[in-house]
Amino acid sequence: MTRVTIVDYGLANIRSVVNAFEYLGAEVTVAAEAAALGEAERIVLPGVGSFPAGMRGLRERGHEEVLRQLVLGEGCPYLGICLGMQFLFECSEEGDEPGLGWFSGSVLRFDDGVGQPKVPHIGWNDVRVLADSCLFAGIESAADFYFVHSYYVPLASEAGRATPGVCHYGVDFAAACERGNIFACQFHPEKSQLAGMKLLQNFLAIEPERA
Repeated sequence: MTRVTIVDYGLANIRSVVNAFEYLGAEVTVAAEAAALGEAERIVLPGVGSFPAGMRGLRERGHEEVLRQLVLGEGCPYLGICLGMQFLFECSEEGDEPGLGWFSGSVLRFDDGVGQPKVPHIGWNDVRVLADSCLFAGIESAADFYFVHSYYVPLASEAGRATPGVCHYGVDFAAACERGNIFACQFHPEKSQLAGMKLLQNFLAIEPERA
């Protein structure tokens, strides 16, 4: 059975993510403390709320260093969801707390000035699949996914320049990123019906480098 470890940093509601992976037949472990990450086969970091509070939660529970060791050092597949994608960057306009810094660049806030869409971006929006992708394998381009966010990863960022999928909300932004064993999506696949479940299934199919 495929094993998935979901990181709990004390702020995100992870139940829907747990339910989605269990529905797909995965054995799910929730890691509320860093020690529980143990010999994780695959790591999922879901996130809602604010960037600064989320990063403080990761650090206070000791997750940051263990995640760095497992993901960057040992090649454990990582999937960041929503805020879990934004955490990958050096910083965010949402506050002064530094991110994980696994990707260069900053997360920006949507412009909510005159003539711009309302912020936050909430609801269904299509994602244009740009290239061959592990996450989007078997998912048609322009499939709809469910978004809830006020901040975004710009296409000029390290991940944005190589993103497998782009979404538009006032501006084009990276809907997902892939680099080696690191995967992430700005939308919520667990709330995105068939396309979202297919994406999670694709993540489960990735062969981990760790034994």
